Amino acid sequence: MNVESDVEKEVERQFQILKYGTIEITPEEDFKAMLRESILKNRPLRVKCGIDPTNVDVHLGHLVPYRKMRLFQDLGHKGVVIIGDYTAQIGDPTGKIESRPHLSSEQVKENAKNYMEQVYTVLDPAKTEIRYQSEWFNDVGLKDVIKWCAHTTVAKLISHDTFKNRLEKGTPLGLHEFLYPVLQGVDSVYVESDVELGGSDQKFNVLMGRDFQKHANLRPQVAMLLPIITGLDGAQKMSKSLANYIAVWDEPFNKFGKVMSIPDNLMVQYFQFVANMSEAEVKKMEAAITSNAIHPNEAKKQLATKVVSLFHGEETGKKMREQFESVFAKGNIPDDVDEATYTLNKPLIDFLGEANVLPSKSEIKRMFTQNAVTIVDGDKLSDPYLKLDESFNGKVIKIGKRKFLRLKLGN
Repeated sequence: MNVESDVEKEVERQFQILKYGTIEITPEEDFKAMLRESILKNRPLRVKCGIDPTNVDVHLGHLVPYRKMRLFQDLGHKGVVIIGDYTAQIGDPTGKIESRPHLSSEQVKENAKNYMEQVYTVLDPAKTEIRYQSEWFNDVGLKDVIKWCAHTTVAKLISHDTFKNRLEKGTPLGLHEFLYPVLQGVDSVYVESDVELGGSDQKFNVLMGRDFQKHANLRPQVAMLLPIITGLDGAQKMSKSLANYIAVWDEPFNKFGKVMSIPDNLMVQYFQFVANMSEAEVKKMEAAITSNAIHPNEAKKQLATKVVSLFHGEETGKKMREQFESVFAKGNIPDDVDEATYTLNKPLIDFLGEANVLPSKSEIKRMFTQNAVTIVDGDKLSDPYLKLDESFNGKVIKIGKRKFLRLKLGN
């Protein structure tokens, strides 16, 4: 038995599994050396990914680094999730044209709780270590901050694309924002991370961790950068502010419909990064689509079924496909339409707002202007302030392409 040969085979096996779908691994040779040492010493790698819980909703683009972390976990390594309860109060400047508003510590803690509940749809809780920045930053003094600042330079910080662009445009740039990449880098010292995961737009911040670990005489972490998922519009990155996202907490039927709405040219990306299919499965599907061996609409239905199944189970995935085909091919109503009670003379827009069919009344109004609010088997509704009467009792209203609501007259 050749132990050295077996180790090298395992290093290469893990490397190929983990490399798939990455944009960059820096430095790649250091990563292989870490895998080798991990296997020889039976010491799991510590794989870091930080979150700023500035909002409670997680979309499927957010989950890309956590799916990679899950691959590490499945190979025996440790996932370390940093809750940025300090950096969240600064706001990540990456890609932002202005400073973010500060959040209270209470808001951050509540958001973090909800955030982790959603992230655990991907991660293995038993192999996940959760750390809060306040564990180390609460005891930090001014001397520590000055020492950290001495480990980087102003020239380096303003080379950050976001900082450089804002300075060139004359957009206000707070001194506190320069501390964001510094604090993210210092996190890597305190948790002694071996690998840090991040989107391609996080390269500057992730590499700061290497710098601070070197100054602390620790082995510098490896940066593993992953793609930014394109949103449902096929043009910009998936984002809540752009309303082009699929949320973890979206209902199954809504998830299915959202996947079906993506442009055909996004399917391969979604098979890989949203449906979490293996390299061999993605290549097979890509070849079938390119050669017209499978119709794009059928490929998209398979994609939507896979995505729903990941979060809600295979049976639900199959059921949502059947419902989607029934609704859109046959013009039927879904089996599990939500029901909401109304009172006489309530304005339609108020009723829809209270039913939470859309995040805001302005979005509801936009649906009316687009003639996208309809009584199923009836007329389009053009007046958002129409007062509901007895004739609406039992009717089903369709809002947009996928939202249905059955009305019930209350007392």
